[in-house]
Amino acid sequence: MATTIFRASSIAKAVTLVVLASGLSLASGQAEAKQDAPVKSDEERVVALVELGKEVFFTPISRPKGQQSCASCHDPATGWTGASSNINLVEVAQPGADIHRDPDARGQLKPPTNAYATFIPPFALSVNNPFVPAFGGAFWNGRSEGSDPLFPEGAAVHISLADVVTVNNPNDLTLFERAVEGFLGPVADQALNPFPNPVEQNIREKAVCQQVKKADYANLFTDAWGSHIQCDQNNYSTSFKRIAVALAAYQDSPEVNSFSSKRDNALRAELACLTEVEIKALPWAQNLTDAEFDDIVSRFGLVADDPGLCEADNSTGAFPLAGLTPEENWGHDLFYAAAILFNPAQPKPIQVGDIATCDADGNSFPGGVVLTEGRTGAGCALCHSNNATDNGTEPLQTYADHGYHNIGSPVNFDIPGVTASDDSLADHTGVIAHAGLTKTPSLRNVDLRPTPDFIKAYTRNGWFKSLDSLVHFYNTSLVGQSHGVVRCEEGITTEEEALANNCWPAPGHEAGASFTFGITGNLGLSACDEAAIVAYLKTFSDEAVVDLP
Repeated sequence: MATTIFRASSIAKAVTLVVLASGLSLASGQAEAKQDAPVKSDEERVVALVELGKEVFFTPISRPKGQQSCASCHDPATGWTGASSNINLVEVAQPGADIHRDPDARGQLKPPTNAYATFIPPFALSVNNPFVPAFGGAFWNGRSEGSDPLFPEGAAVHISLADVVTVNNPNDLTLFERAVEGFLGPVADQALNPFPNPVEQNIREKAVCQQVKKADYANLFTDAWGSHIQCDQNNYSTSFKRIAVALAAYQDSPEVNSFSSKRDNALRAELACLTEVEIKALPWAQNLTDAEFDDIVSRFGLVADDPGLCEADNSTGAFPLAGLTPEENWGHDLFYAAAILFNPAQPKPIQVGDIATCDADGNSFPGGVVLTEGRTGAGCALCHSNNATDNGTEPLQTYADHGYHNIGSPVNFDIPGVTASDDSLADHTGVIAHAGLTKTPSLRNVDLRPTPDFIKAYTRNGWFKSLDSLVHFYNTSLVGQSHGVVRCEEGITTEEEALANNCWPAPGHEAGASFTFGITGNLGLSACDEAAIVAYLKTFSDEAVVDLP
């Protein structure tokens, strides 16, 4: 699979970052809301587009009025996903705006995080990879493909540049046009869908246009697009698509993708000790163009050879990171080390002499212990890594291959109306063999929560309620092999019941499940190892706080 961390939106990202750094206000045009604003520069237009997207994202635009916004299902405080601990604990699927009048106004899956979603590539079929038939696209099944649909009967509407911009010279796009082009893709296509969905915001496109037109931030639309918003029969569709692009622009901003986690801060502190030449010699940087390297430096907030930021002695920009605990660094090693050895003669990925906090017998050594024998790991990076050769030191790592996999999750019968597993990718493509294959989510902010007792739901149907149980499932889902885990008896369907009985329910789709190939399910991890992986996952939580409009 090709590198996925770079997209056409590099120009848009760079423009937004430069304007933010210059001190221009995102709401610079608001003082002129009551009068005709002068023509804005391209940089100012991009900034206005991002701020318009932010206003729309947090404004309840729905029917009934004021009941639901994008943030209702994508709360920054919870990692840009479900905002209610109680809902995550039981029914998981978020109630729609019309839930009080229509009890069925609810989806049947957990809302995925929208943070770092603009790094997802357009939907495409894999070449010569029978285990991962497709990758990319937004939604759990990728139906917002982000390009001309490969499966038009199952794909969402696609927004093209011509839908929102009148281009005078296709061979010489203006800076604003290039920025808009960069914001197009799966996230922009996805933004068209929640508004008219009867189980979500439940409001027609024309009514969305009219609400934005009446809003006190309508001038941002004018500043961004160079004309007032028009909601008549001939123009509302274009205005609606421009609103969707604005939402994508905001979701591509540093505010949503802040790269401010403990892991990021620890890596940044080490990279700041190195010169630019030394950084460019690191494995992740060696084959980058100057533009790609500069984009990473800008997005990640990296300053080379900066004594004020450098916090690690003898820094190498590699694990173990000085800013992480021994347990977190050991969790990293397990995360990236192969779970199985296809060739028994090949060396084990965790070598004699490496530092661990768990020995082969599962004993815990909080300060670290020197290993006396090689170990295999969990192989999480096989799916939760941008590229197969990544090792965790990549600044813009999103911890997802964006491919489609089946880990064998049980059916969540607590979701109202659910009697069987959805078909996931097959619901998009119509291909029977794709049933149960689900797009790998980013692990960024996987543990972000407003309070320690806040319940988060995991996997697409939210059956798992903790990272501990999810990692234990990856380790033991091939029942009868390790830790005494067995198949649950009939009637045991929830995570709480399964853990109490040391069992796992039958998977929603067993055909093609990763544990049937030995990739998951019998990893040989101890409870100590599982805890270390969870500790490492918790370092992915962003620390930057979003200022609500």
